[in-house]
Amino acid sequence: MAFSKGAESTEGGFKRYIGVASVKVLALNPTKEELEKLYGRTLENAPEYIGEAEVGEDKHKVPQVRLDFIVQADPEKYTEADGSPLNFINRVSLFVRNEYRENKDNTKVQVIDKYGRTAWVSKEDAKNHVIPTYSNGPANIDKDYRPAYYGEEELIKFLIAYLNIPACQRFVDGKWVMNDASKLPDSEAMLENIPALFKGDFSELRNIIGYQPNNKVKVMFGIRTADDNKQYQTVYTRMFLKNNVSDYSRLDADIAAAREAGSYANTEFDTADLHEYVVVSSSFSQQPATPAAAPKTPWGAKQ
Repeated sequence: MAFSKGAESTEGGFKRYIGVASVKVLALNPTKEELEKLYGRTLENAPEYIGEAEVGEDKHKVPQVRLDFIVQADPEKYTEADGSPLNFINRVSLFVRNEYRENKDNTKVQVIDKYGRTAWVSKEDAKNHVIPTYSNGPANIDKDYRPAYYGEEELIKFLIAYLNIPACQRFVDGKWVMNDASKLPDSEAMLENIPALFKGDFSELRNIIGYQPNNKVKVMFGIRTADDNKQYQTVYTRMFLKNNVSDYSRLDADIAAAREAGSYANTEFDTADLHEYVVVSSSFSQQPATPAAAPKTPWGAKQ
């Protein structure tokens, strides 16, 4: 009788990564065949991008579209522990519902202008395009606004960061002032045909991504722990950074605010460059338990 050589023992499952990554968009809502080519593996099911969301206390259903931006971390910037290029392809999933975003008591609606800026106004004021006034002054929004779809704000933020679109205003002498009129067209960021998304027409978004096919955007990746203690790769979708941003303090503050509001309770983030996620064993302060007596052998003596 002889022993086989066996095989290398490794932990099962996929590697997971955490941190901020500079990523390039490879595709938007690709087909099953396109996904298989990007991931380099066979998929069991075709992706379904059009669906419904249960909304409100009455759980009524609203059409919803999932927008999967398939992204790849810059292989020239990130490496594995052994120094080899990191081959990390994942998705940034954003959801848009076919309804306007309202507050909890349905008295206000979120509005968005042609520069991607948002504000909350009463429904009556929205009809008259009134600019709301807050405790620190008027909202930074153009009066030529419209109601925003649920999830539209996050989508616009992603596109602005990816396309490196400049802000339409600047801070001067303690207040915000608009840029010169000649420069304002460079800051426009408004989708024209959102209803088409719910019919599976993604041509407008694909055209927009195609304006700057070589651009990159910085995305925060995290690890979400489910109720069954399984861990999943996830993305922070409340904020995206332009590729030239190296100060992550605003992102840190935004994540802290989201946690205070009750979001991302079971998700771990790290405002550092993207790296492999490693589970760190907990350290306990208790004294080790007294070891149990060793069992007797069949010969009666303890080993």
